[in-house]
Amino acid sequence: MNARPCLALMRPRLAAAADIDCCVRAGWVPLVLEYQQLQPQPAVLQQLVWKSRVQNVVLWVSPSAVHIAAKYVSQSENLLHVAVGASTASTLASYGFKQILYPIDGHDSEAVLRLPLWQQLKGRLLLIRGVGGRDLIINQLHQQGWQIEIAEVYQRQPQPVNWSVLTQRAHEGSLKAVYMTTTAAVQAWFTQLPPDLYAVSKSLLYLVHHPRIATALTEYGVLTVQVSDLYRGLELLDSHSTF
Repeated sequence: MNARPCLALMRPRLAAAADIDCCVRAGWVPLVLEYQQLQPQPAVLQQLVWKSRVQNVVLWVSPSAVHIAAKYVSQSENLLHVAVGASTASTLASYGFKQILYPIDGHDSEAVLRLPLWQQLKGRLLLIRGVGGRDLIINQLHQQGWQIEIAEVYQRQPQPVNWSVLTQRAHEGSLKAVYMTTTAAVQAWFTQLPPDLYAVSKSLLYLVHHPRIATALTEYGVLTVQVSDLYRGLELLDSHSTF
């Protein structure tokens, strides 16, 4: 009997919960490779308790931001929550937040800025992200009259990839694909890849959810497919598989 197909998830474990569940439900074995850890910033988190009470909108950049900061943020029904993507929105809902809005046509700042909300309302916005995030949303919404506070609730800490997680699966042929959600993940994968996994890495399908990540992969000469989310990616893999 053939072993179940495996997919490598290049994600901090904190961010991978929904993807792990998605793989398991679809009959795939998820192999989590952490290339960075997310270190919570306690002083910033404690300030959210009162800062969130005076906002009109809270903008969450990722599921990780939600996992780290959700318990510090007001559950007021008057507070609107904007999520960068469906996965972040789903994570917010799992923590009990009710008024959640997210773009259905993308997973980035550009998609968030296309939401009609920003023209329909003006007020106070709290942006919850990691240290050193993109400033596109801040700059654009400032120009449109929004008052913006930034809460950088975690620090990214690069770490060596533990390749032993997938080495056996790779050599036995059950590793079929990799899911990349950041350009940093792409760099960590290819700069740290052990020589004995180089040939295997060229045979894998690389699933991405944003054209910026697809562009980062072009220099490595691998087969890349952009999908709306991991669930759709696994459907695509299953439809073309002979496992």
